[in-house]
Amino acid sequence: MPKILVIADDFTGANATGALLKESGFNSISLLSYRSIADCSIDKDVVCINTDTRAQEPSYAYETVKNVVNQFREKVDLISKRIDSTLRGNIGAEIDGVLDGLKQGYKAIVVVAYPSSGRISVGGYLLVNSIPLQRTGVSKDPKTPVKSSKIIDIIKGQSNKNIGYIYLEDVMKGYVVLSEKIANDLNEIIVIDAATDEDIDTIAKACILSKIPIVCIDPGPFTTAMAKNLLGQNYNEGKEHKILMIIGSTTDLTRKQIDYISKQRNILIWNVNIRNVIENLSEEITRIPYYIKNNKGNKYLCITTSLKSEDVLDLKLLSKQYNVSPNTISYKISDGLSKITKYILQNPIFKVSSVYVSGGDITQEFLKNINAVGIEIIEQVIPLAVHGKIIGGEFNGLNIITKGGLVGDEKTLDYIVSYIEKNIERRN
Repeated sequence: MPKILVIADDFTGANATGALLKESGFNSISLLSYRSIADCSIDKDVVCINTDTRAQEPSYAYETVKNVVNQFREKVDLISKRIDSTLRGNIGAEIDGVLDGLKQGYKAIVVVAYPSSGRISVGGYLLVNSIPLQRTGVSKDPKTPVKSSKIIDIIKGQSNKNIGYIYLEDVMKGYVVLSEKIANDLNEIIVIDAATDEDIDTIAKACILSKIPIVCIDPGPFTTAMAKNLLGQNYNEGKEHKILMIIGSTTDLTRKQIDYISKQRNILIWNVNIRNVIENLSEEITRIPYYIKNNKGNKYLCITTSLKSEDVLDLKLLSKQYNVSPNTISYKISDGLSKITKYILQNPIFKVSSVYVSGGDITQEFLKNINAVGIEIIEQVIPLAVHGKIIGGEFNGLNIITKGGLVGDEKTLDYIVSYIEKNIERRN
């Protein structure tokens, strides 16, 4: 069963909130009609249901929403009544339907703001791109025109519940103070101002701290903030996999890329001892788990051979010392790095979801060592850096990014990690 129920009065609204939750890591499904519930096996984190009640009679909207809540109230962790970002439709009646479908003690928290779409609420008024709502085109909507900019007045005209209001200045005092305001407000519906995404996050944290069961009434951002704050930690427990970076390239550019990303993110870096790789690979491998266990909390794990320029070894000199060819030394290093990579992937405590490999030799040896037959090309991340999925072998289907050592600028590695998080991890 889903963890989050989103009830929307139209299909595009359902999709919009589902997309916001998807971006935050929650798999979502949007149903064209609430009548589809019985015909659909729901195994997603979020189910968004279209009641198609925006232009219906208020009594019909009330009963429909109440009926949907009755079906899910014991089965989900969070309920959201998705409302139009310009307050069209039967907002008051549908809020009443949600509350009457739930157990007593719930409060409906109304956060109309959608800052990234130009919607903010200040002084209880909804402004759309700095213009009062009633002065926008919504006042002439052919089906559900809105003639007021005051949020409370719009809801009061449609609801039978008591409605309270919390000013933006109270939100700006922080979530601890705000949680007390919410807990002490005896109204069943509370409208709260917000002008930024940070304000919305503050409201979500305050609601959780208040310990009062709430239902989200908003166009999407507040529901998303509540989902991340309420469910995020437990939801992602055991799911936040590491991004493993294997960097065999020894160029100055590569070192600049590592230096730059280490200043932007909390990265755990293991600078491989090359002589150990050549002479006693097993010893080098056994040191890695202890190092990682003693440095917990890092999502990003980077294995490299030349963190500093002085780490770069002369292959010709090494070949003389070991009485082998430079190509043999190069192979031993690439083979050793690929076996280290394989060891990390095999160890369940690391939970690697994506691998970034820099350097052609190490990429080739890594794929050989895991018995892969190739890579399914997904797309080009930047010129000469490619996202793909491993085909065959022990890690079939694993996401991999491959890049040459002399590709990009100092920000390129950080950009690629951002790409992984945005385009790969949120799908998993």
